[in-house]
Amino acid sequence: MAALLGLLVLVLCTAAPGPAAAGPAVTLRPVVIPGTGGARLVGSVAEPAGPGPYPLIVMPLAWAAGEDQFRRTQLVAARSGYVFVLYGTRGTHQSGGVTDLGGPKDVADVARVVDWALAHTPADARRIGAAGVSYGAAMSLLGAAFDRRITSVAALSAWNDLYEMLQENGTPTVAGALFTGWGAATGAADARGGPFHDVLHWDPERLAAWARPRSPATYLERYNTSGTALFFGQSWDDSSTPAAGLGEFFDRLRVRKRIEMRPGDHGGAEFTANLLPNDVVNSALRWFDHTLKGVDNGVDREAPVQIKPENSGPLFGAGKSFEEHPSWSAMTGSVLRLYPTGGGSLDDRPADAESHVHLVTGPGTVADSGLIGIQRTIEAALGAQVPRPLVLIPPGTGAVWATGPSRMPRYVRGTPEVHLTVTPAASNGTVVAYLYDVNALGTGTLVTYAPYSFHDRRPGAPFTVGFRLRPHAYDLPAGHRIALVVGTTDSRYFSRNPPLSRLSLSSTRASPSWVTLPLR
Repeated sequence: MAALLGLLVLVLCTAAPGPAAAGPAVTLRPVVIPGTGGARLVGSVAEPAGPGPYPLIVMPLAWAAGEDQFRRTQLVAARSGYVFVLYGTRGTHQSGGVTDLGGPKDVADVARVVDWALAHTPADARRIGAAGVSYGAAMSLLGAAFDRRITSVAALSAWNDLYEMLQENGTPTVAGALFTGWGAATGAADARGGPFHDVLHWDPERLAAWARPRSPATYLERYNTSGTALFFGQSWDDSSTPAAGLGEFFDRLRVRKRIEMRPGDHGGAEFTANLLPNDVVNSALRWFDHTLKGVDNGVDREAPVQIKPENSGPLFGAGKSFEEHPSWSAMTGSVLRLYPTGGGSLDDRPADAESHVHLVTGPGTVADSGLIGIQRTIEAALGAQVPRPLVLIPPGTGAVWATGPSRMPRYVRGTPEVHLTVTPAASNGTVVAYLYDVNALGTGTLVTYAPYSFHDRRPGAPFTVGFRLRPHAYDLPAGHRIALVVGTTDSRYFSRNPPLSRLSLSSTRASPSWVTLPLR
């Protein structure tokens, strides 16, 4: 496995950019666009050679990927009859100004780019779309919320609720600290450090207020009122922009809409867009063909929710067809509730006897969710996870409960929930819950997970917590077991536990602990 991982990294890092598909002649030229407040937005425009008018696609760039990463996409789109404008958002790449972290200046810049394109290219003012990956995807969604000229959006690896990116169940995320820390380092912060300070010193009220206007979820009714056609491409295990609330948001949209869920981590499925034809990008362009050009390509007759389970195979499930659902909530057909017992089992009914597990906070375990943006992306590309033998979790650092072997395959679809009784030795703390697929050898494959942090609790007093794990789709083979693992730390989060503190997990007949398994 290590050799395969190294080989994949070597191939992806050394591959030359792939040629764009052949087609009609296009022109490509660098441009400098005046943004809000005079900031110079540096980018490029590709357009068909004819007089037009042509539908317009505006693409704000992601922070970590420059123009070259999307050049093939830009040229393919232009040869398909689009004016395609790429640009670096303020304070990124070669663009001037200070990044606004998705604030009003960033959003206004999207409109300024549309203005420029209508004045300087053969773009059609009646057919305008916006697209992006990661940060650029969020800017496209936010830009459409404030500019009704944008009638269609393709958002790949976007955040929906920025607060969910900064924390999960009250637990600060490493991704949130990197995001706000980058902004603070480049000047997008006030004297006290702004949101970066609030992540490190944990001020959830200030963070929530700061994130709200930067969240597409805030503008649900604007999309519904304007009828913006919305396409989402997301990864199940996105460590930077998790899909925790995206499904509920999607179901509440009353517009033309489509969501495609694939295996992998943040931006993983889109990574090869400049090397070879890319499944996600092709889907986005197909969306624009229908919504901007009116092409009858069948996308409107397909179910709006298209998913590939996490274990769909190599190359982010490229060889497996989509599973279709009429809505996000329709993925879940039934819910199985399982109860941990004192014998380390997960049963379908509560145990008669009380059970207690005592943990020391701090040490990590093999159950860890993986290195941010690297491990889970490579695993999805290879179609296999790094083995995690759950027997290697030392007693006292994590608790493990498992079902018996399943007599038939089970298809996990939806959002699991966990209910635990916790007795802490400190007033603040964190628990992390995982669901694992365990084979006959005891090797675990991660299904889903989530942390939960508590604050201002009375030491020594038990309390119950209920929280949702990340939504997921996973096919559990016959003969495999489902395991619930609970630990106290994970590499993707800042644990709130004091070092080497203690906490206990308990389950009683009157107040049993449980986990739900949503099934198709």
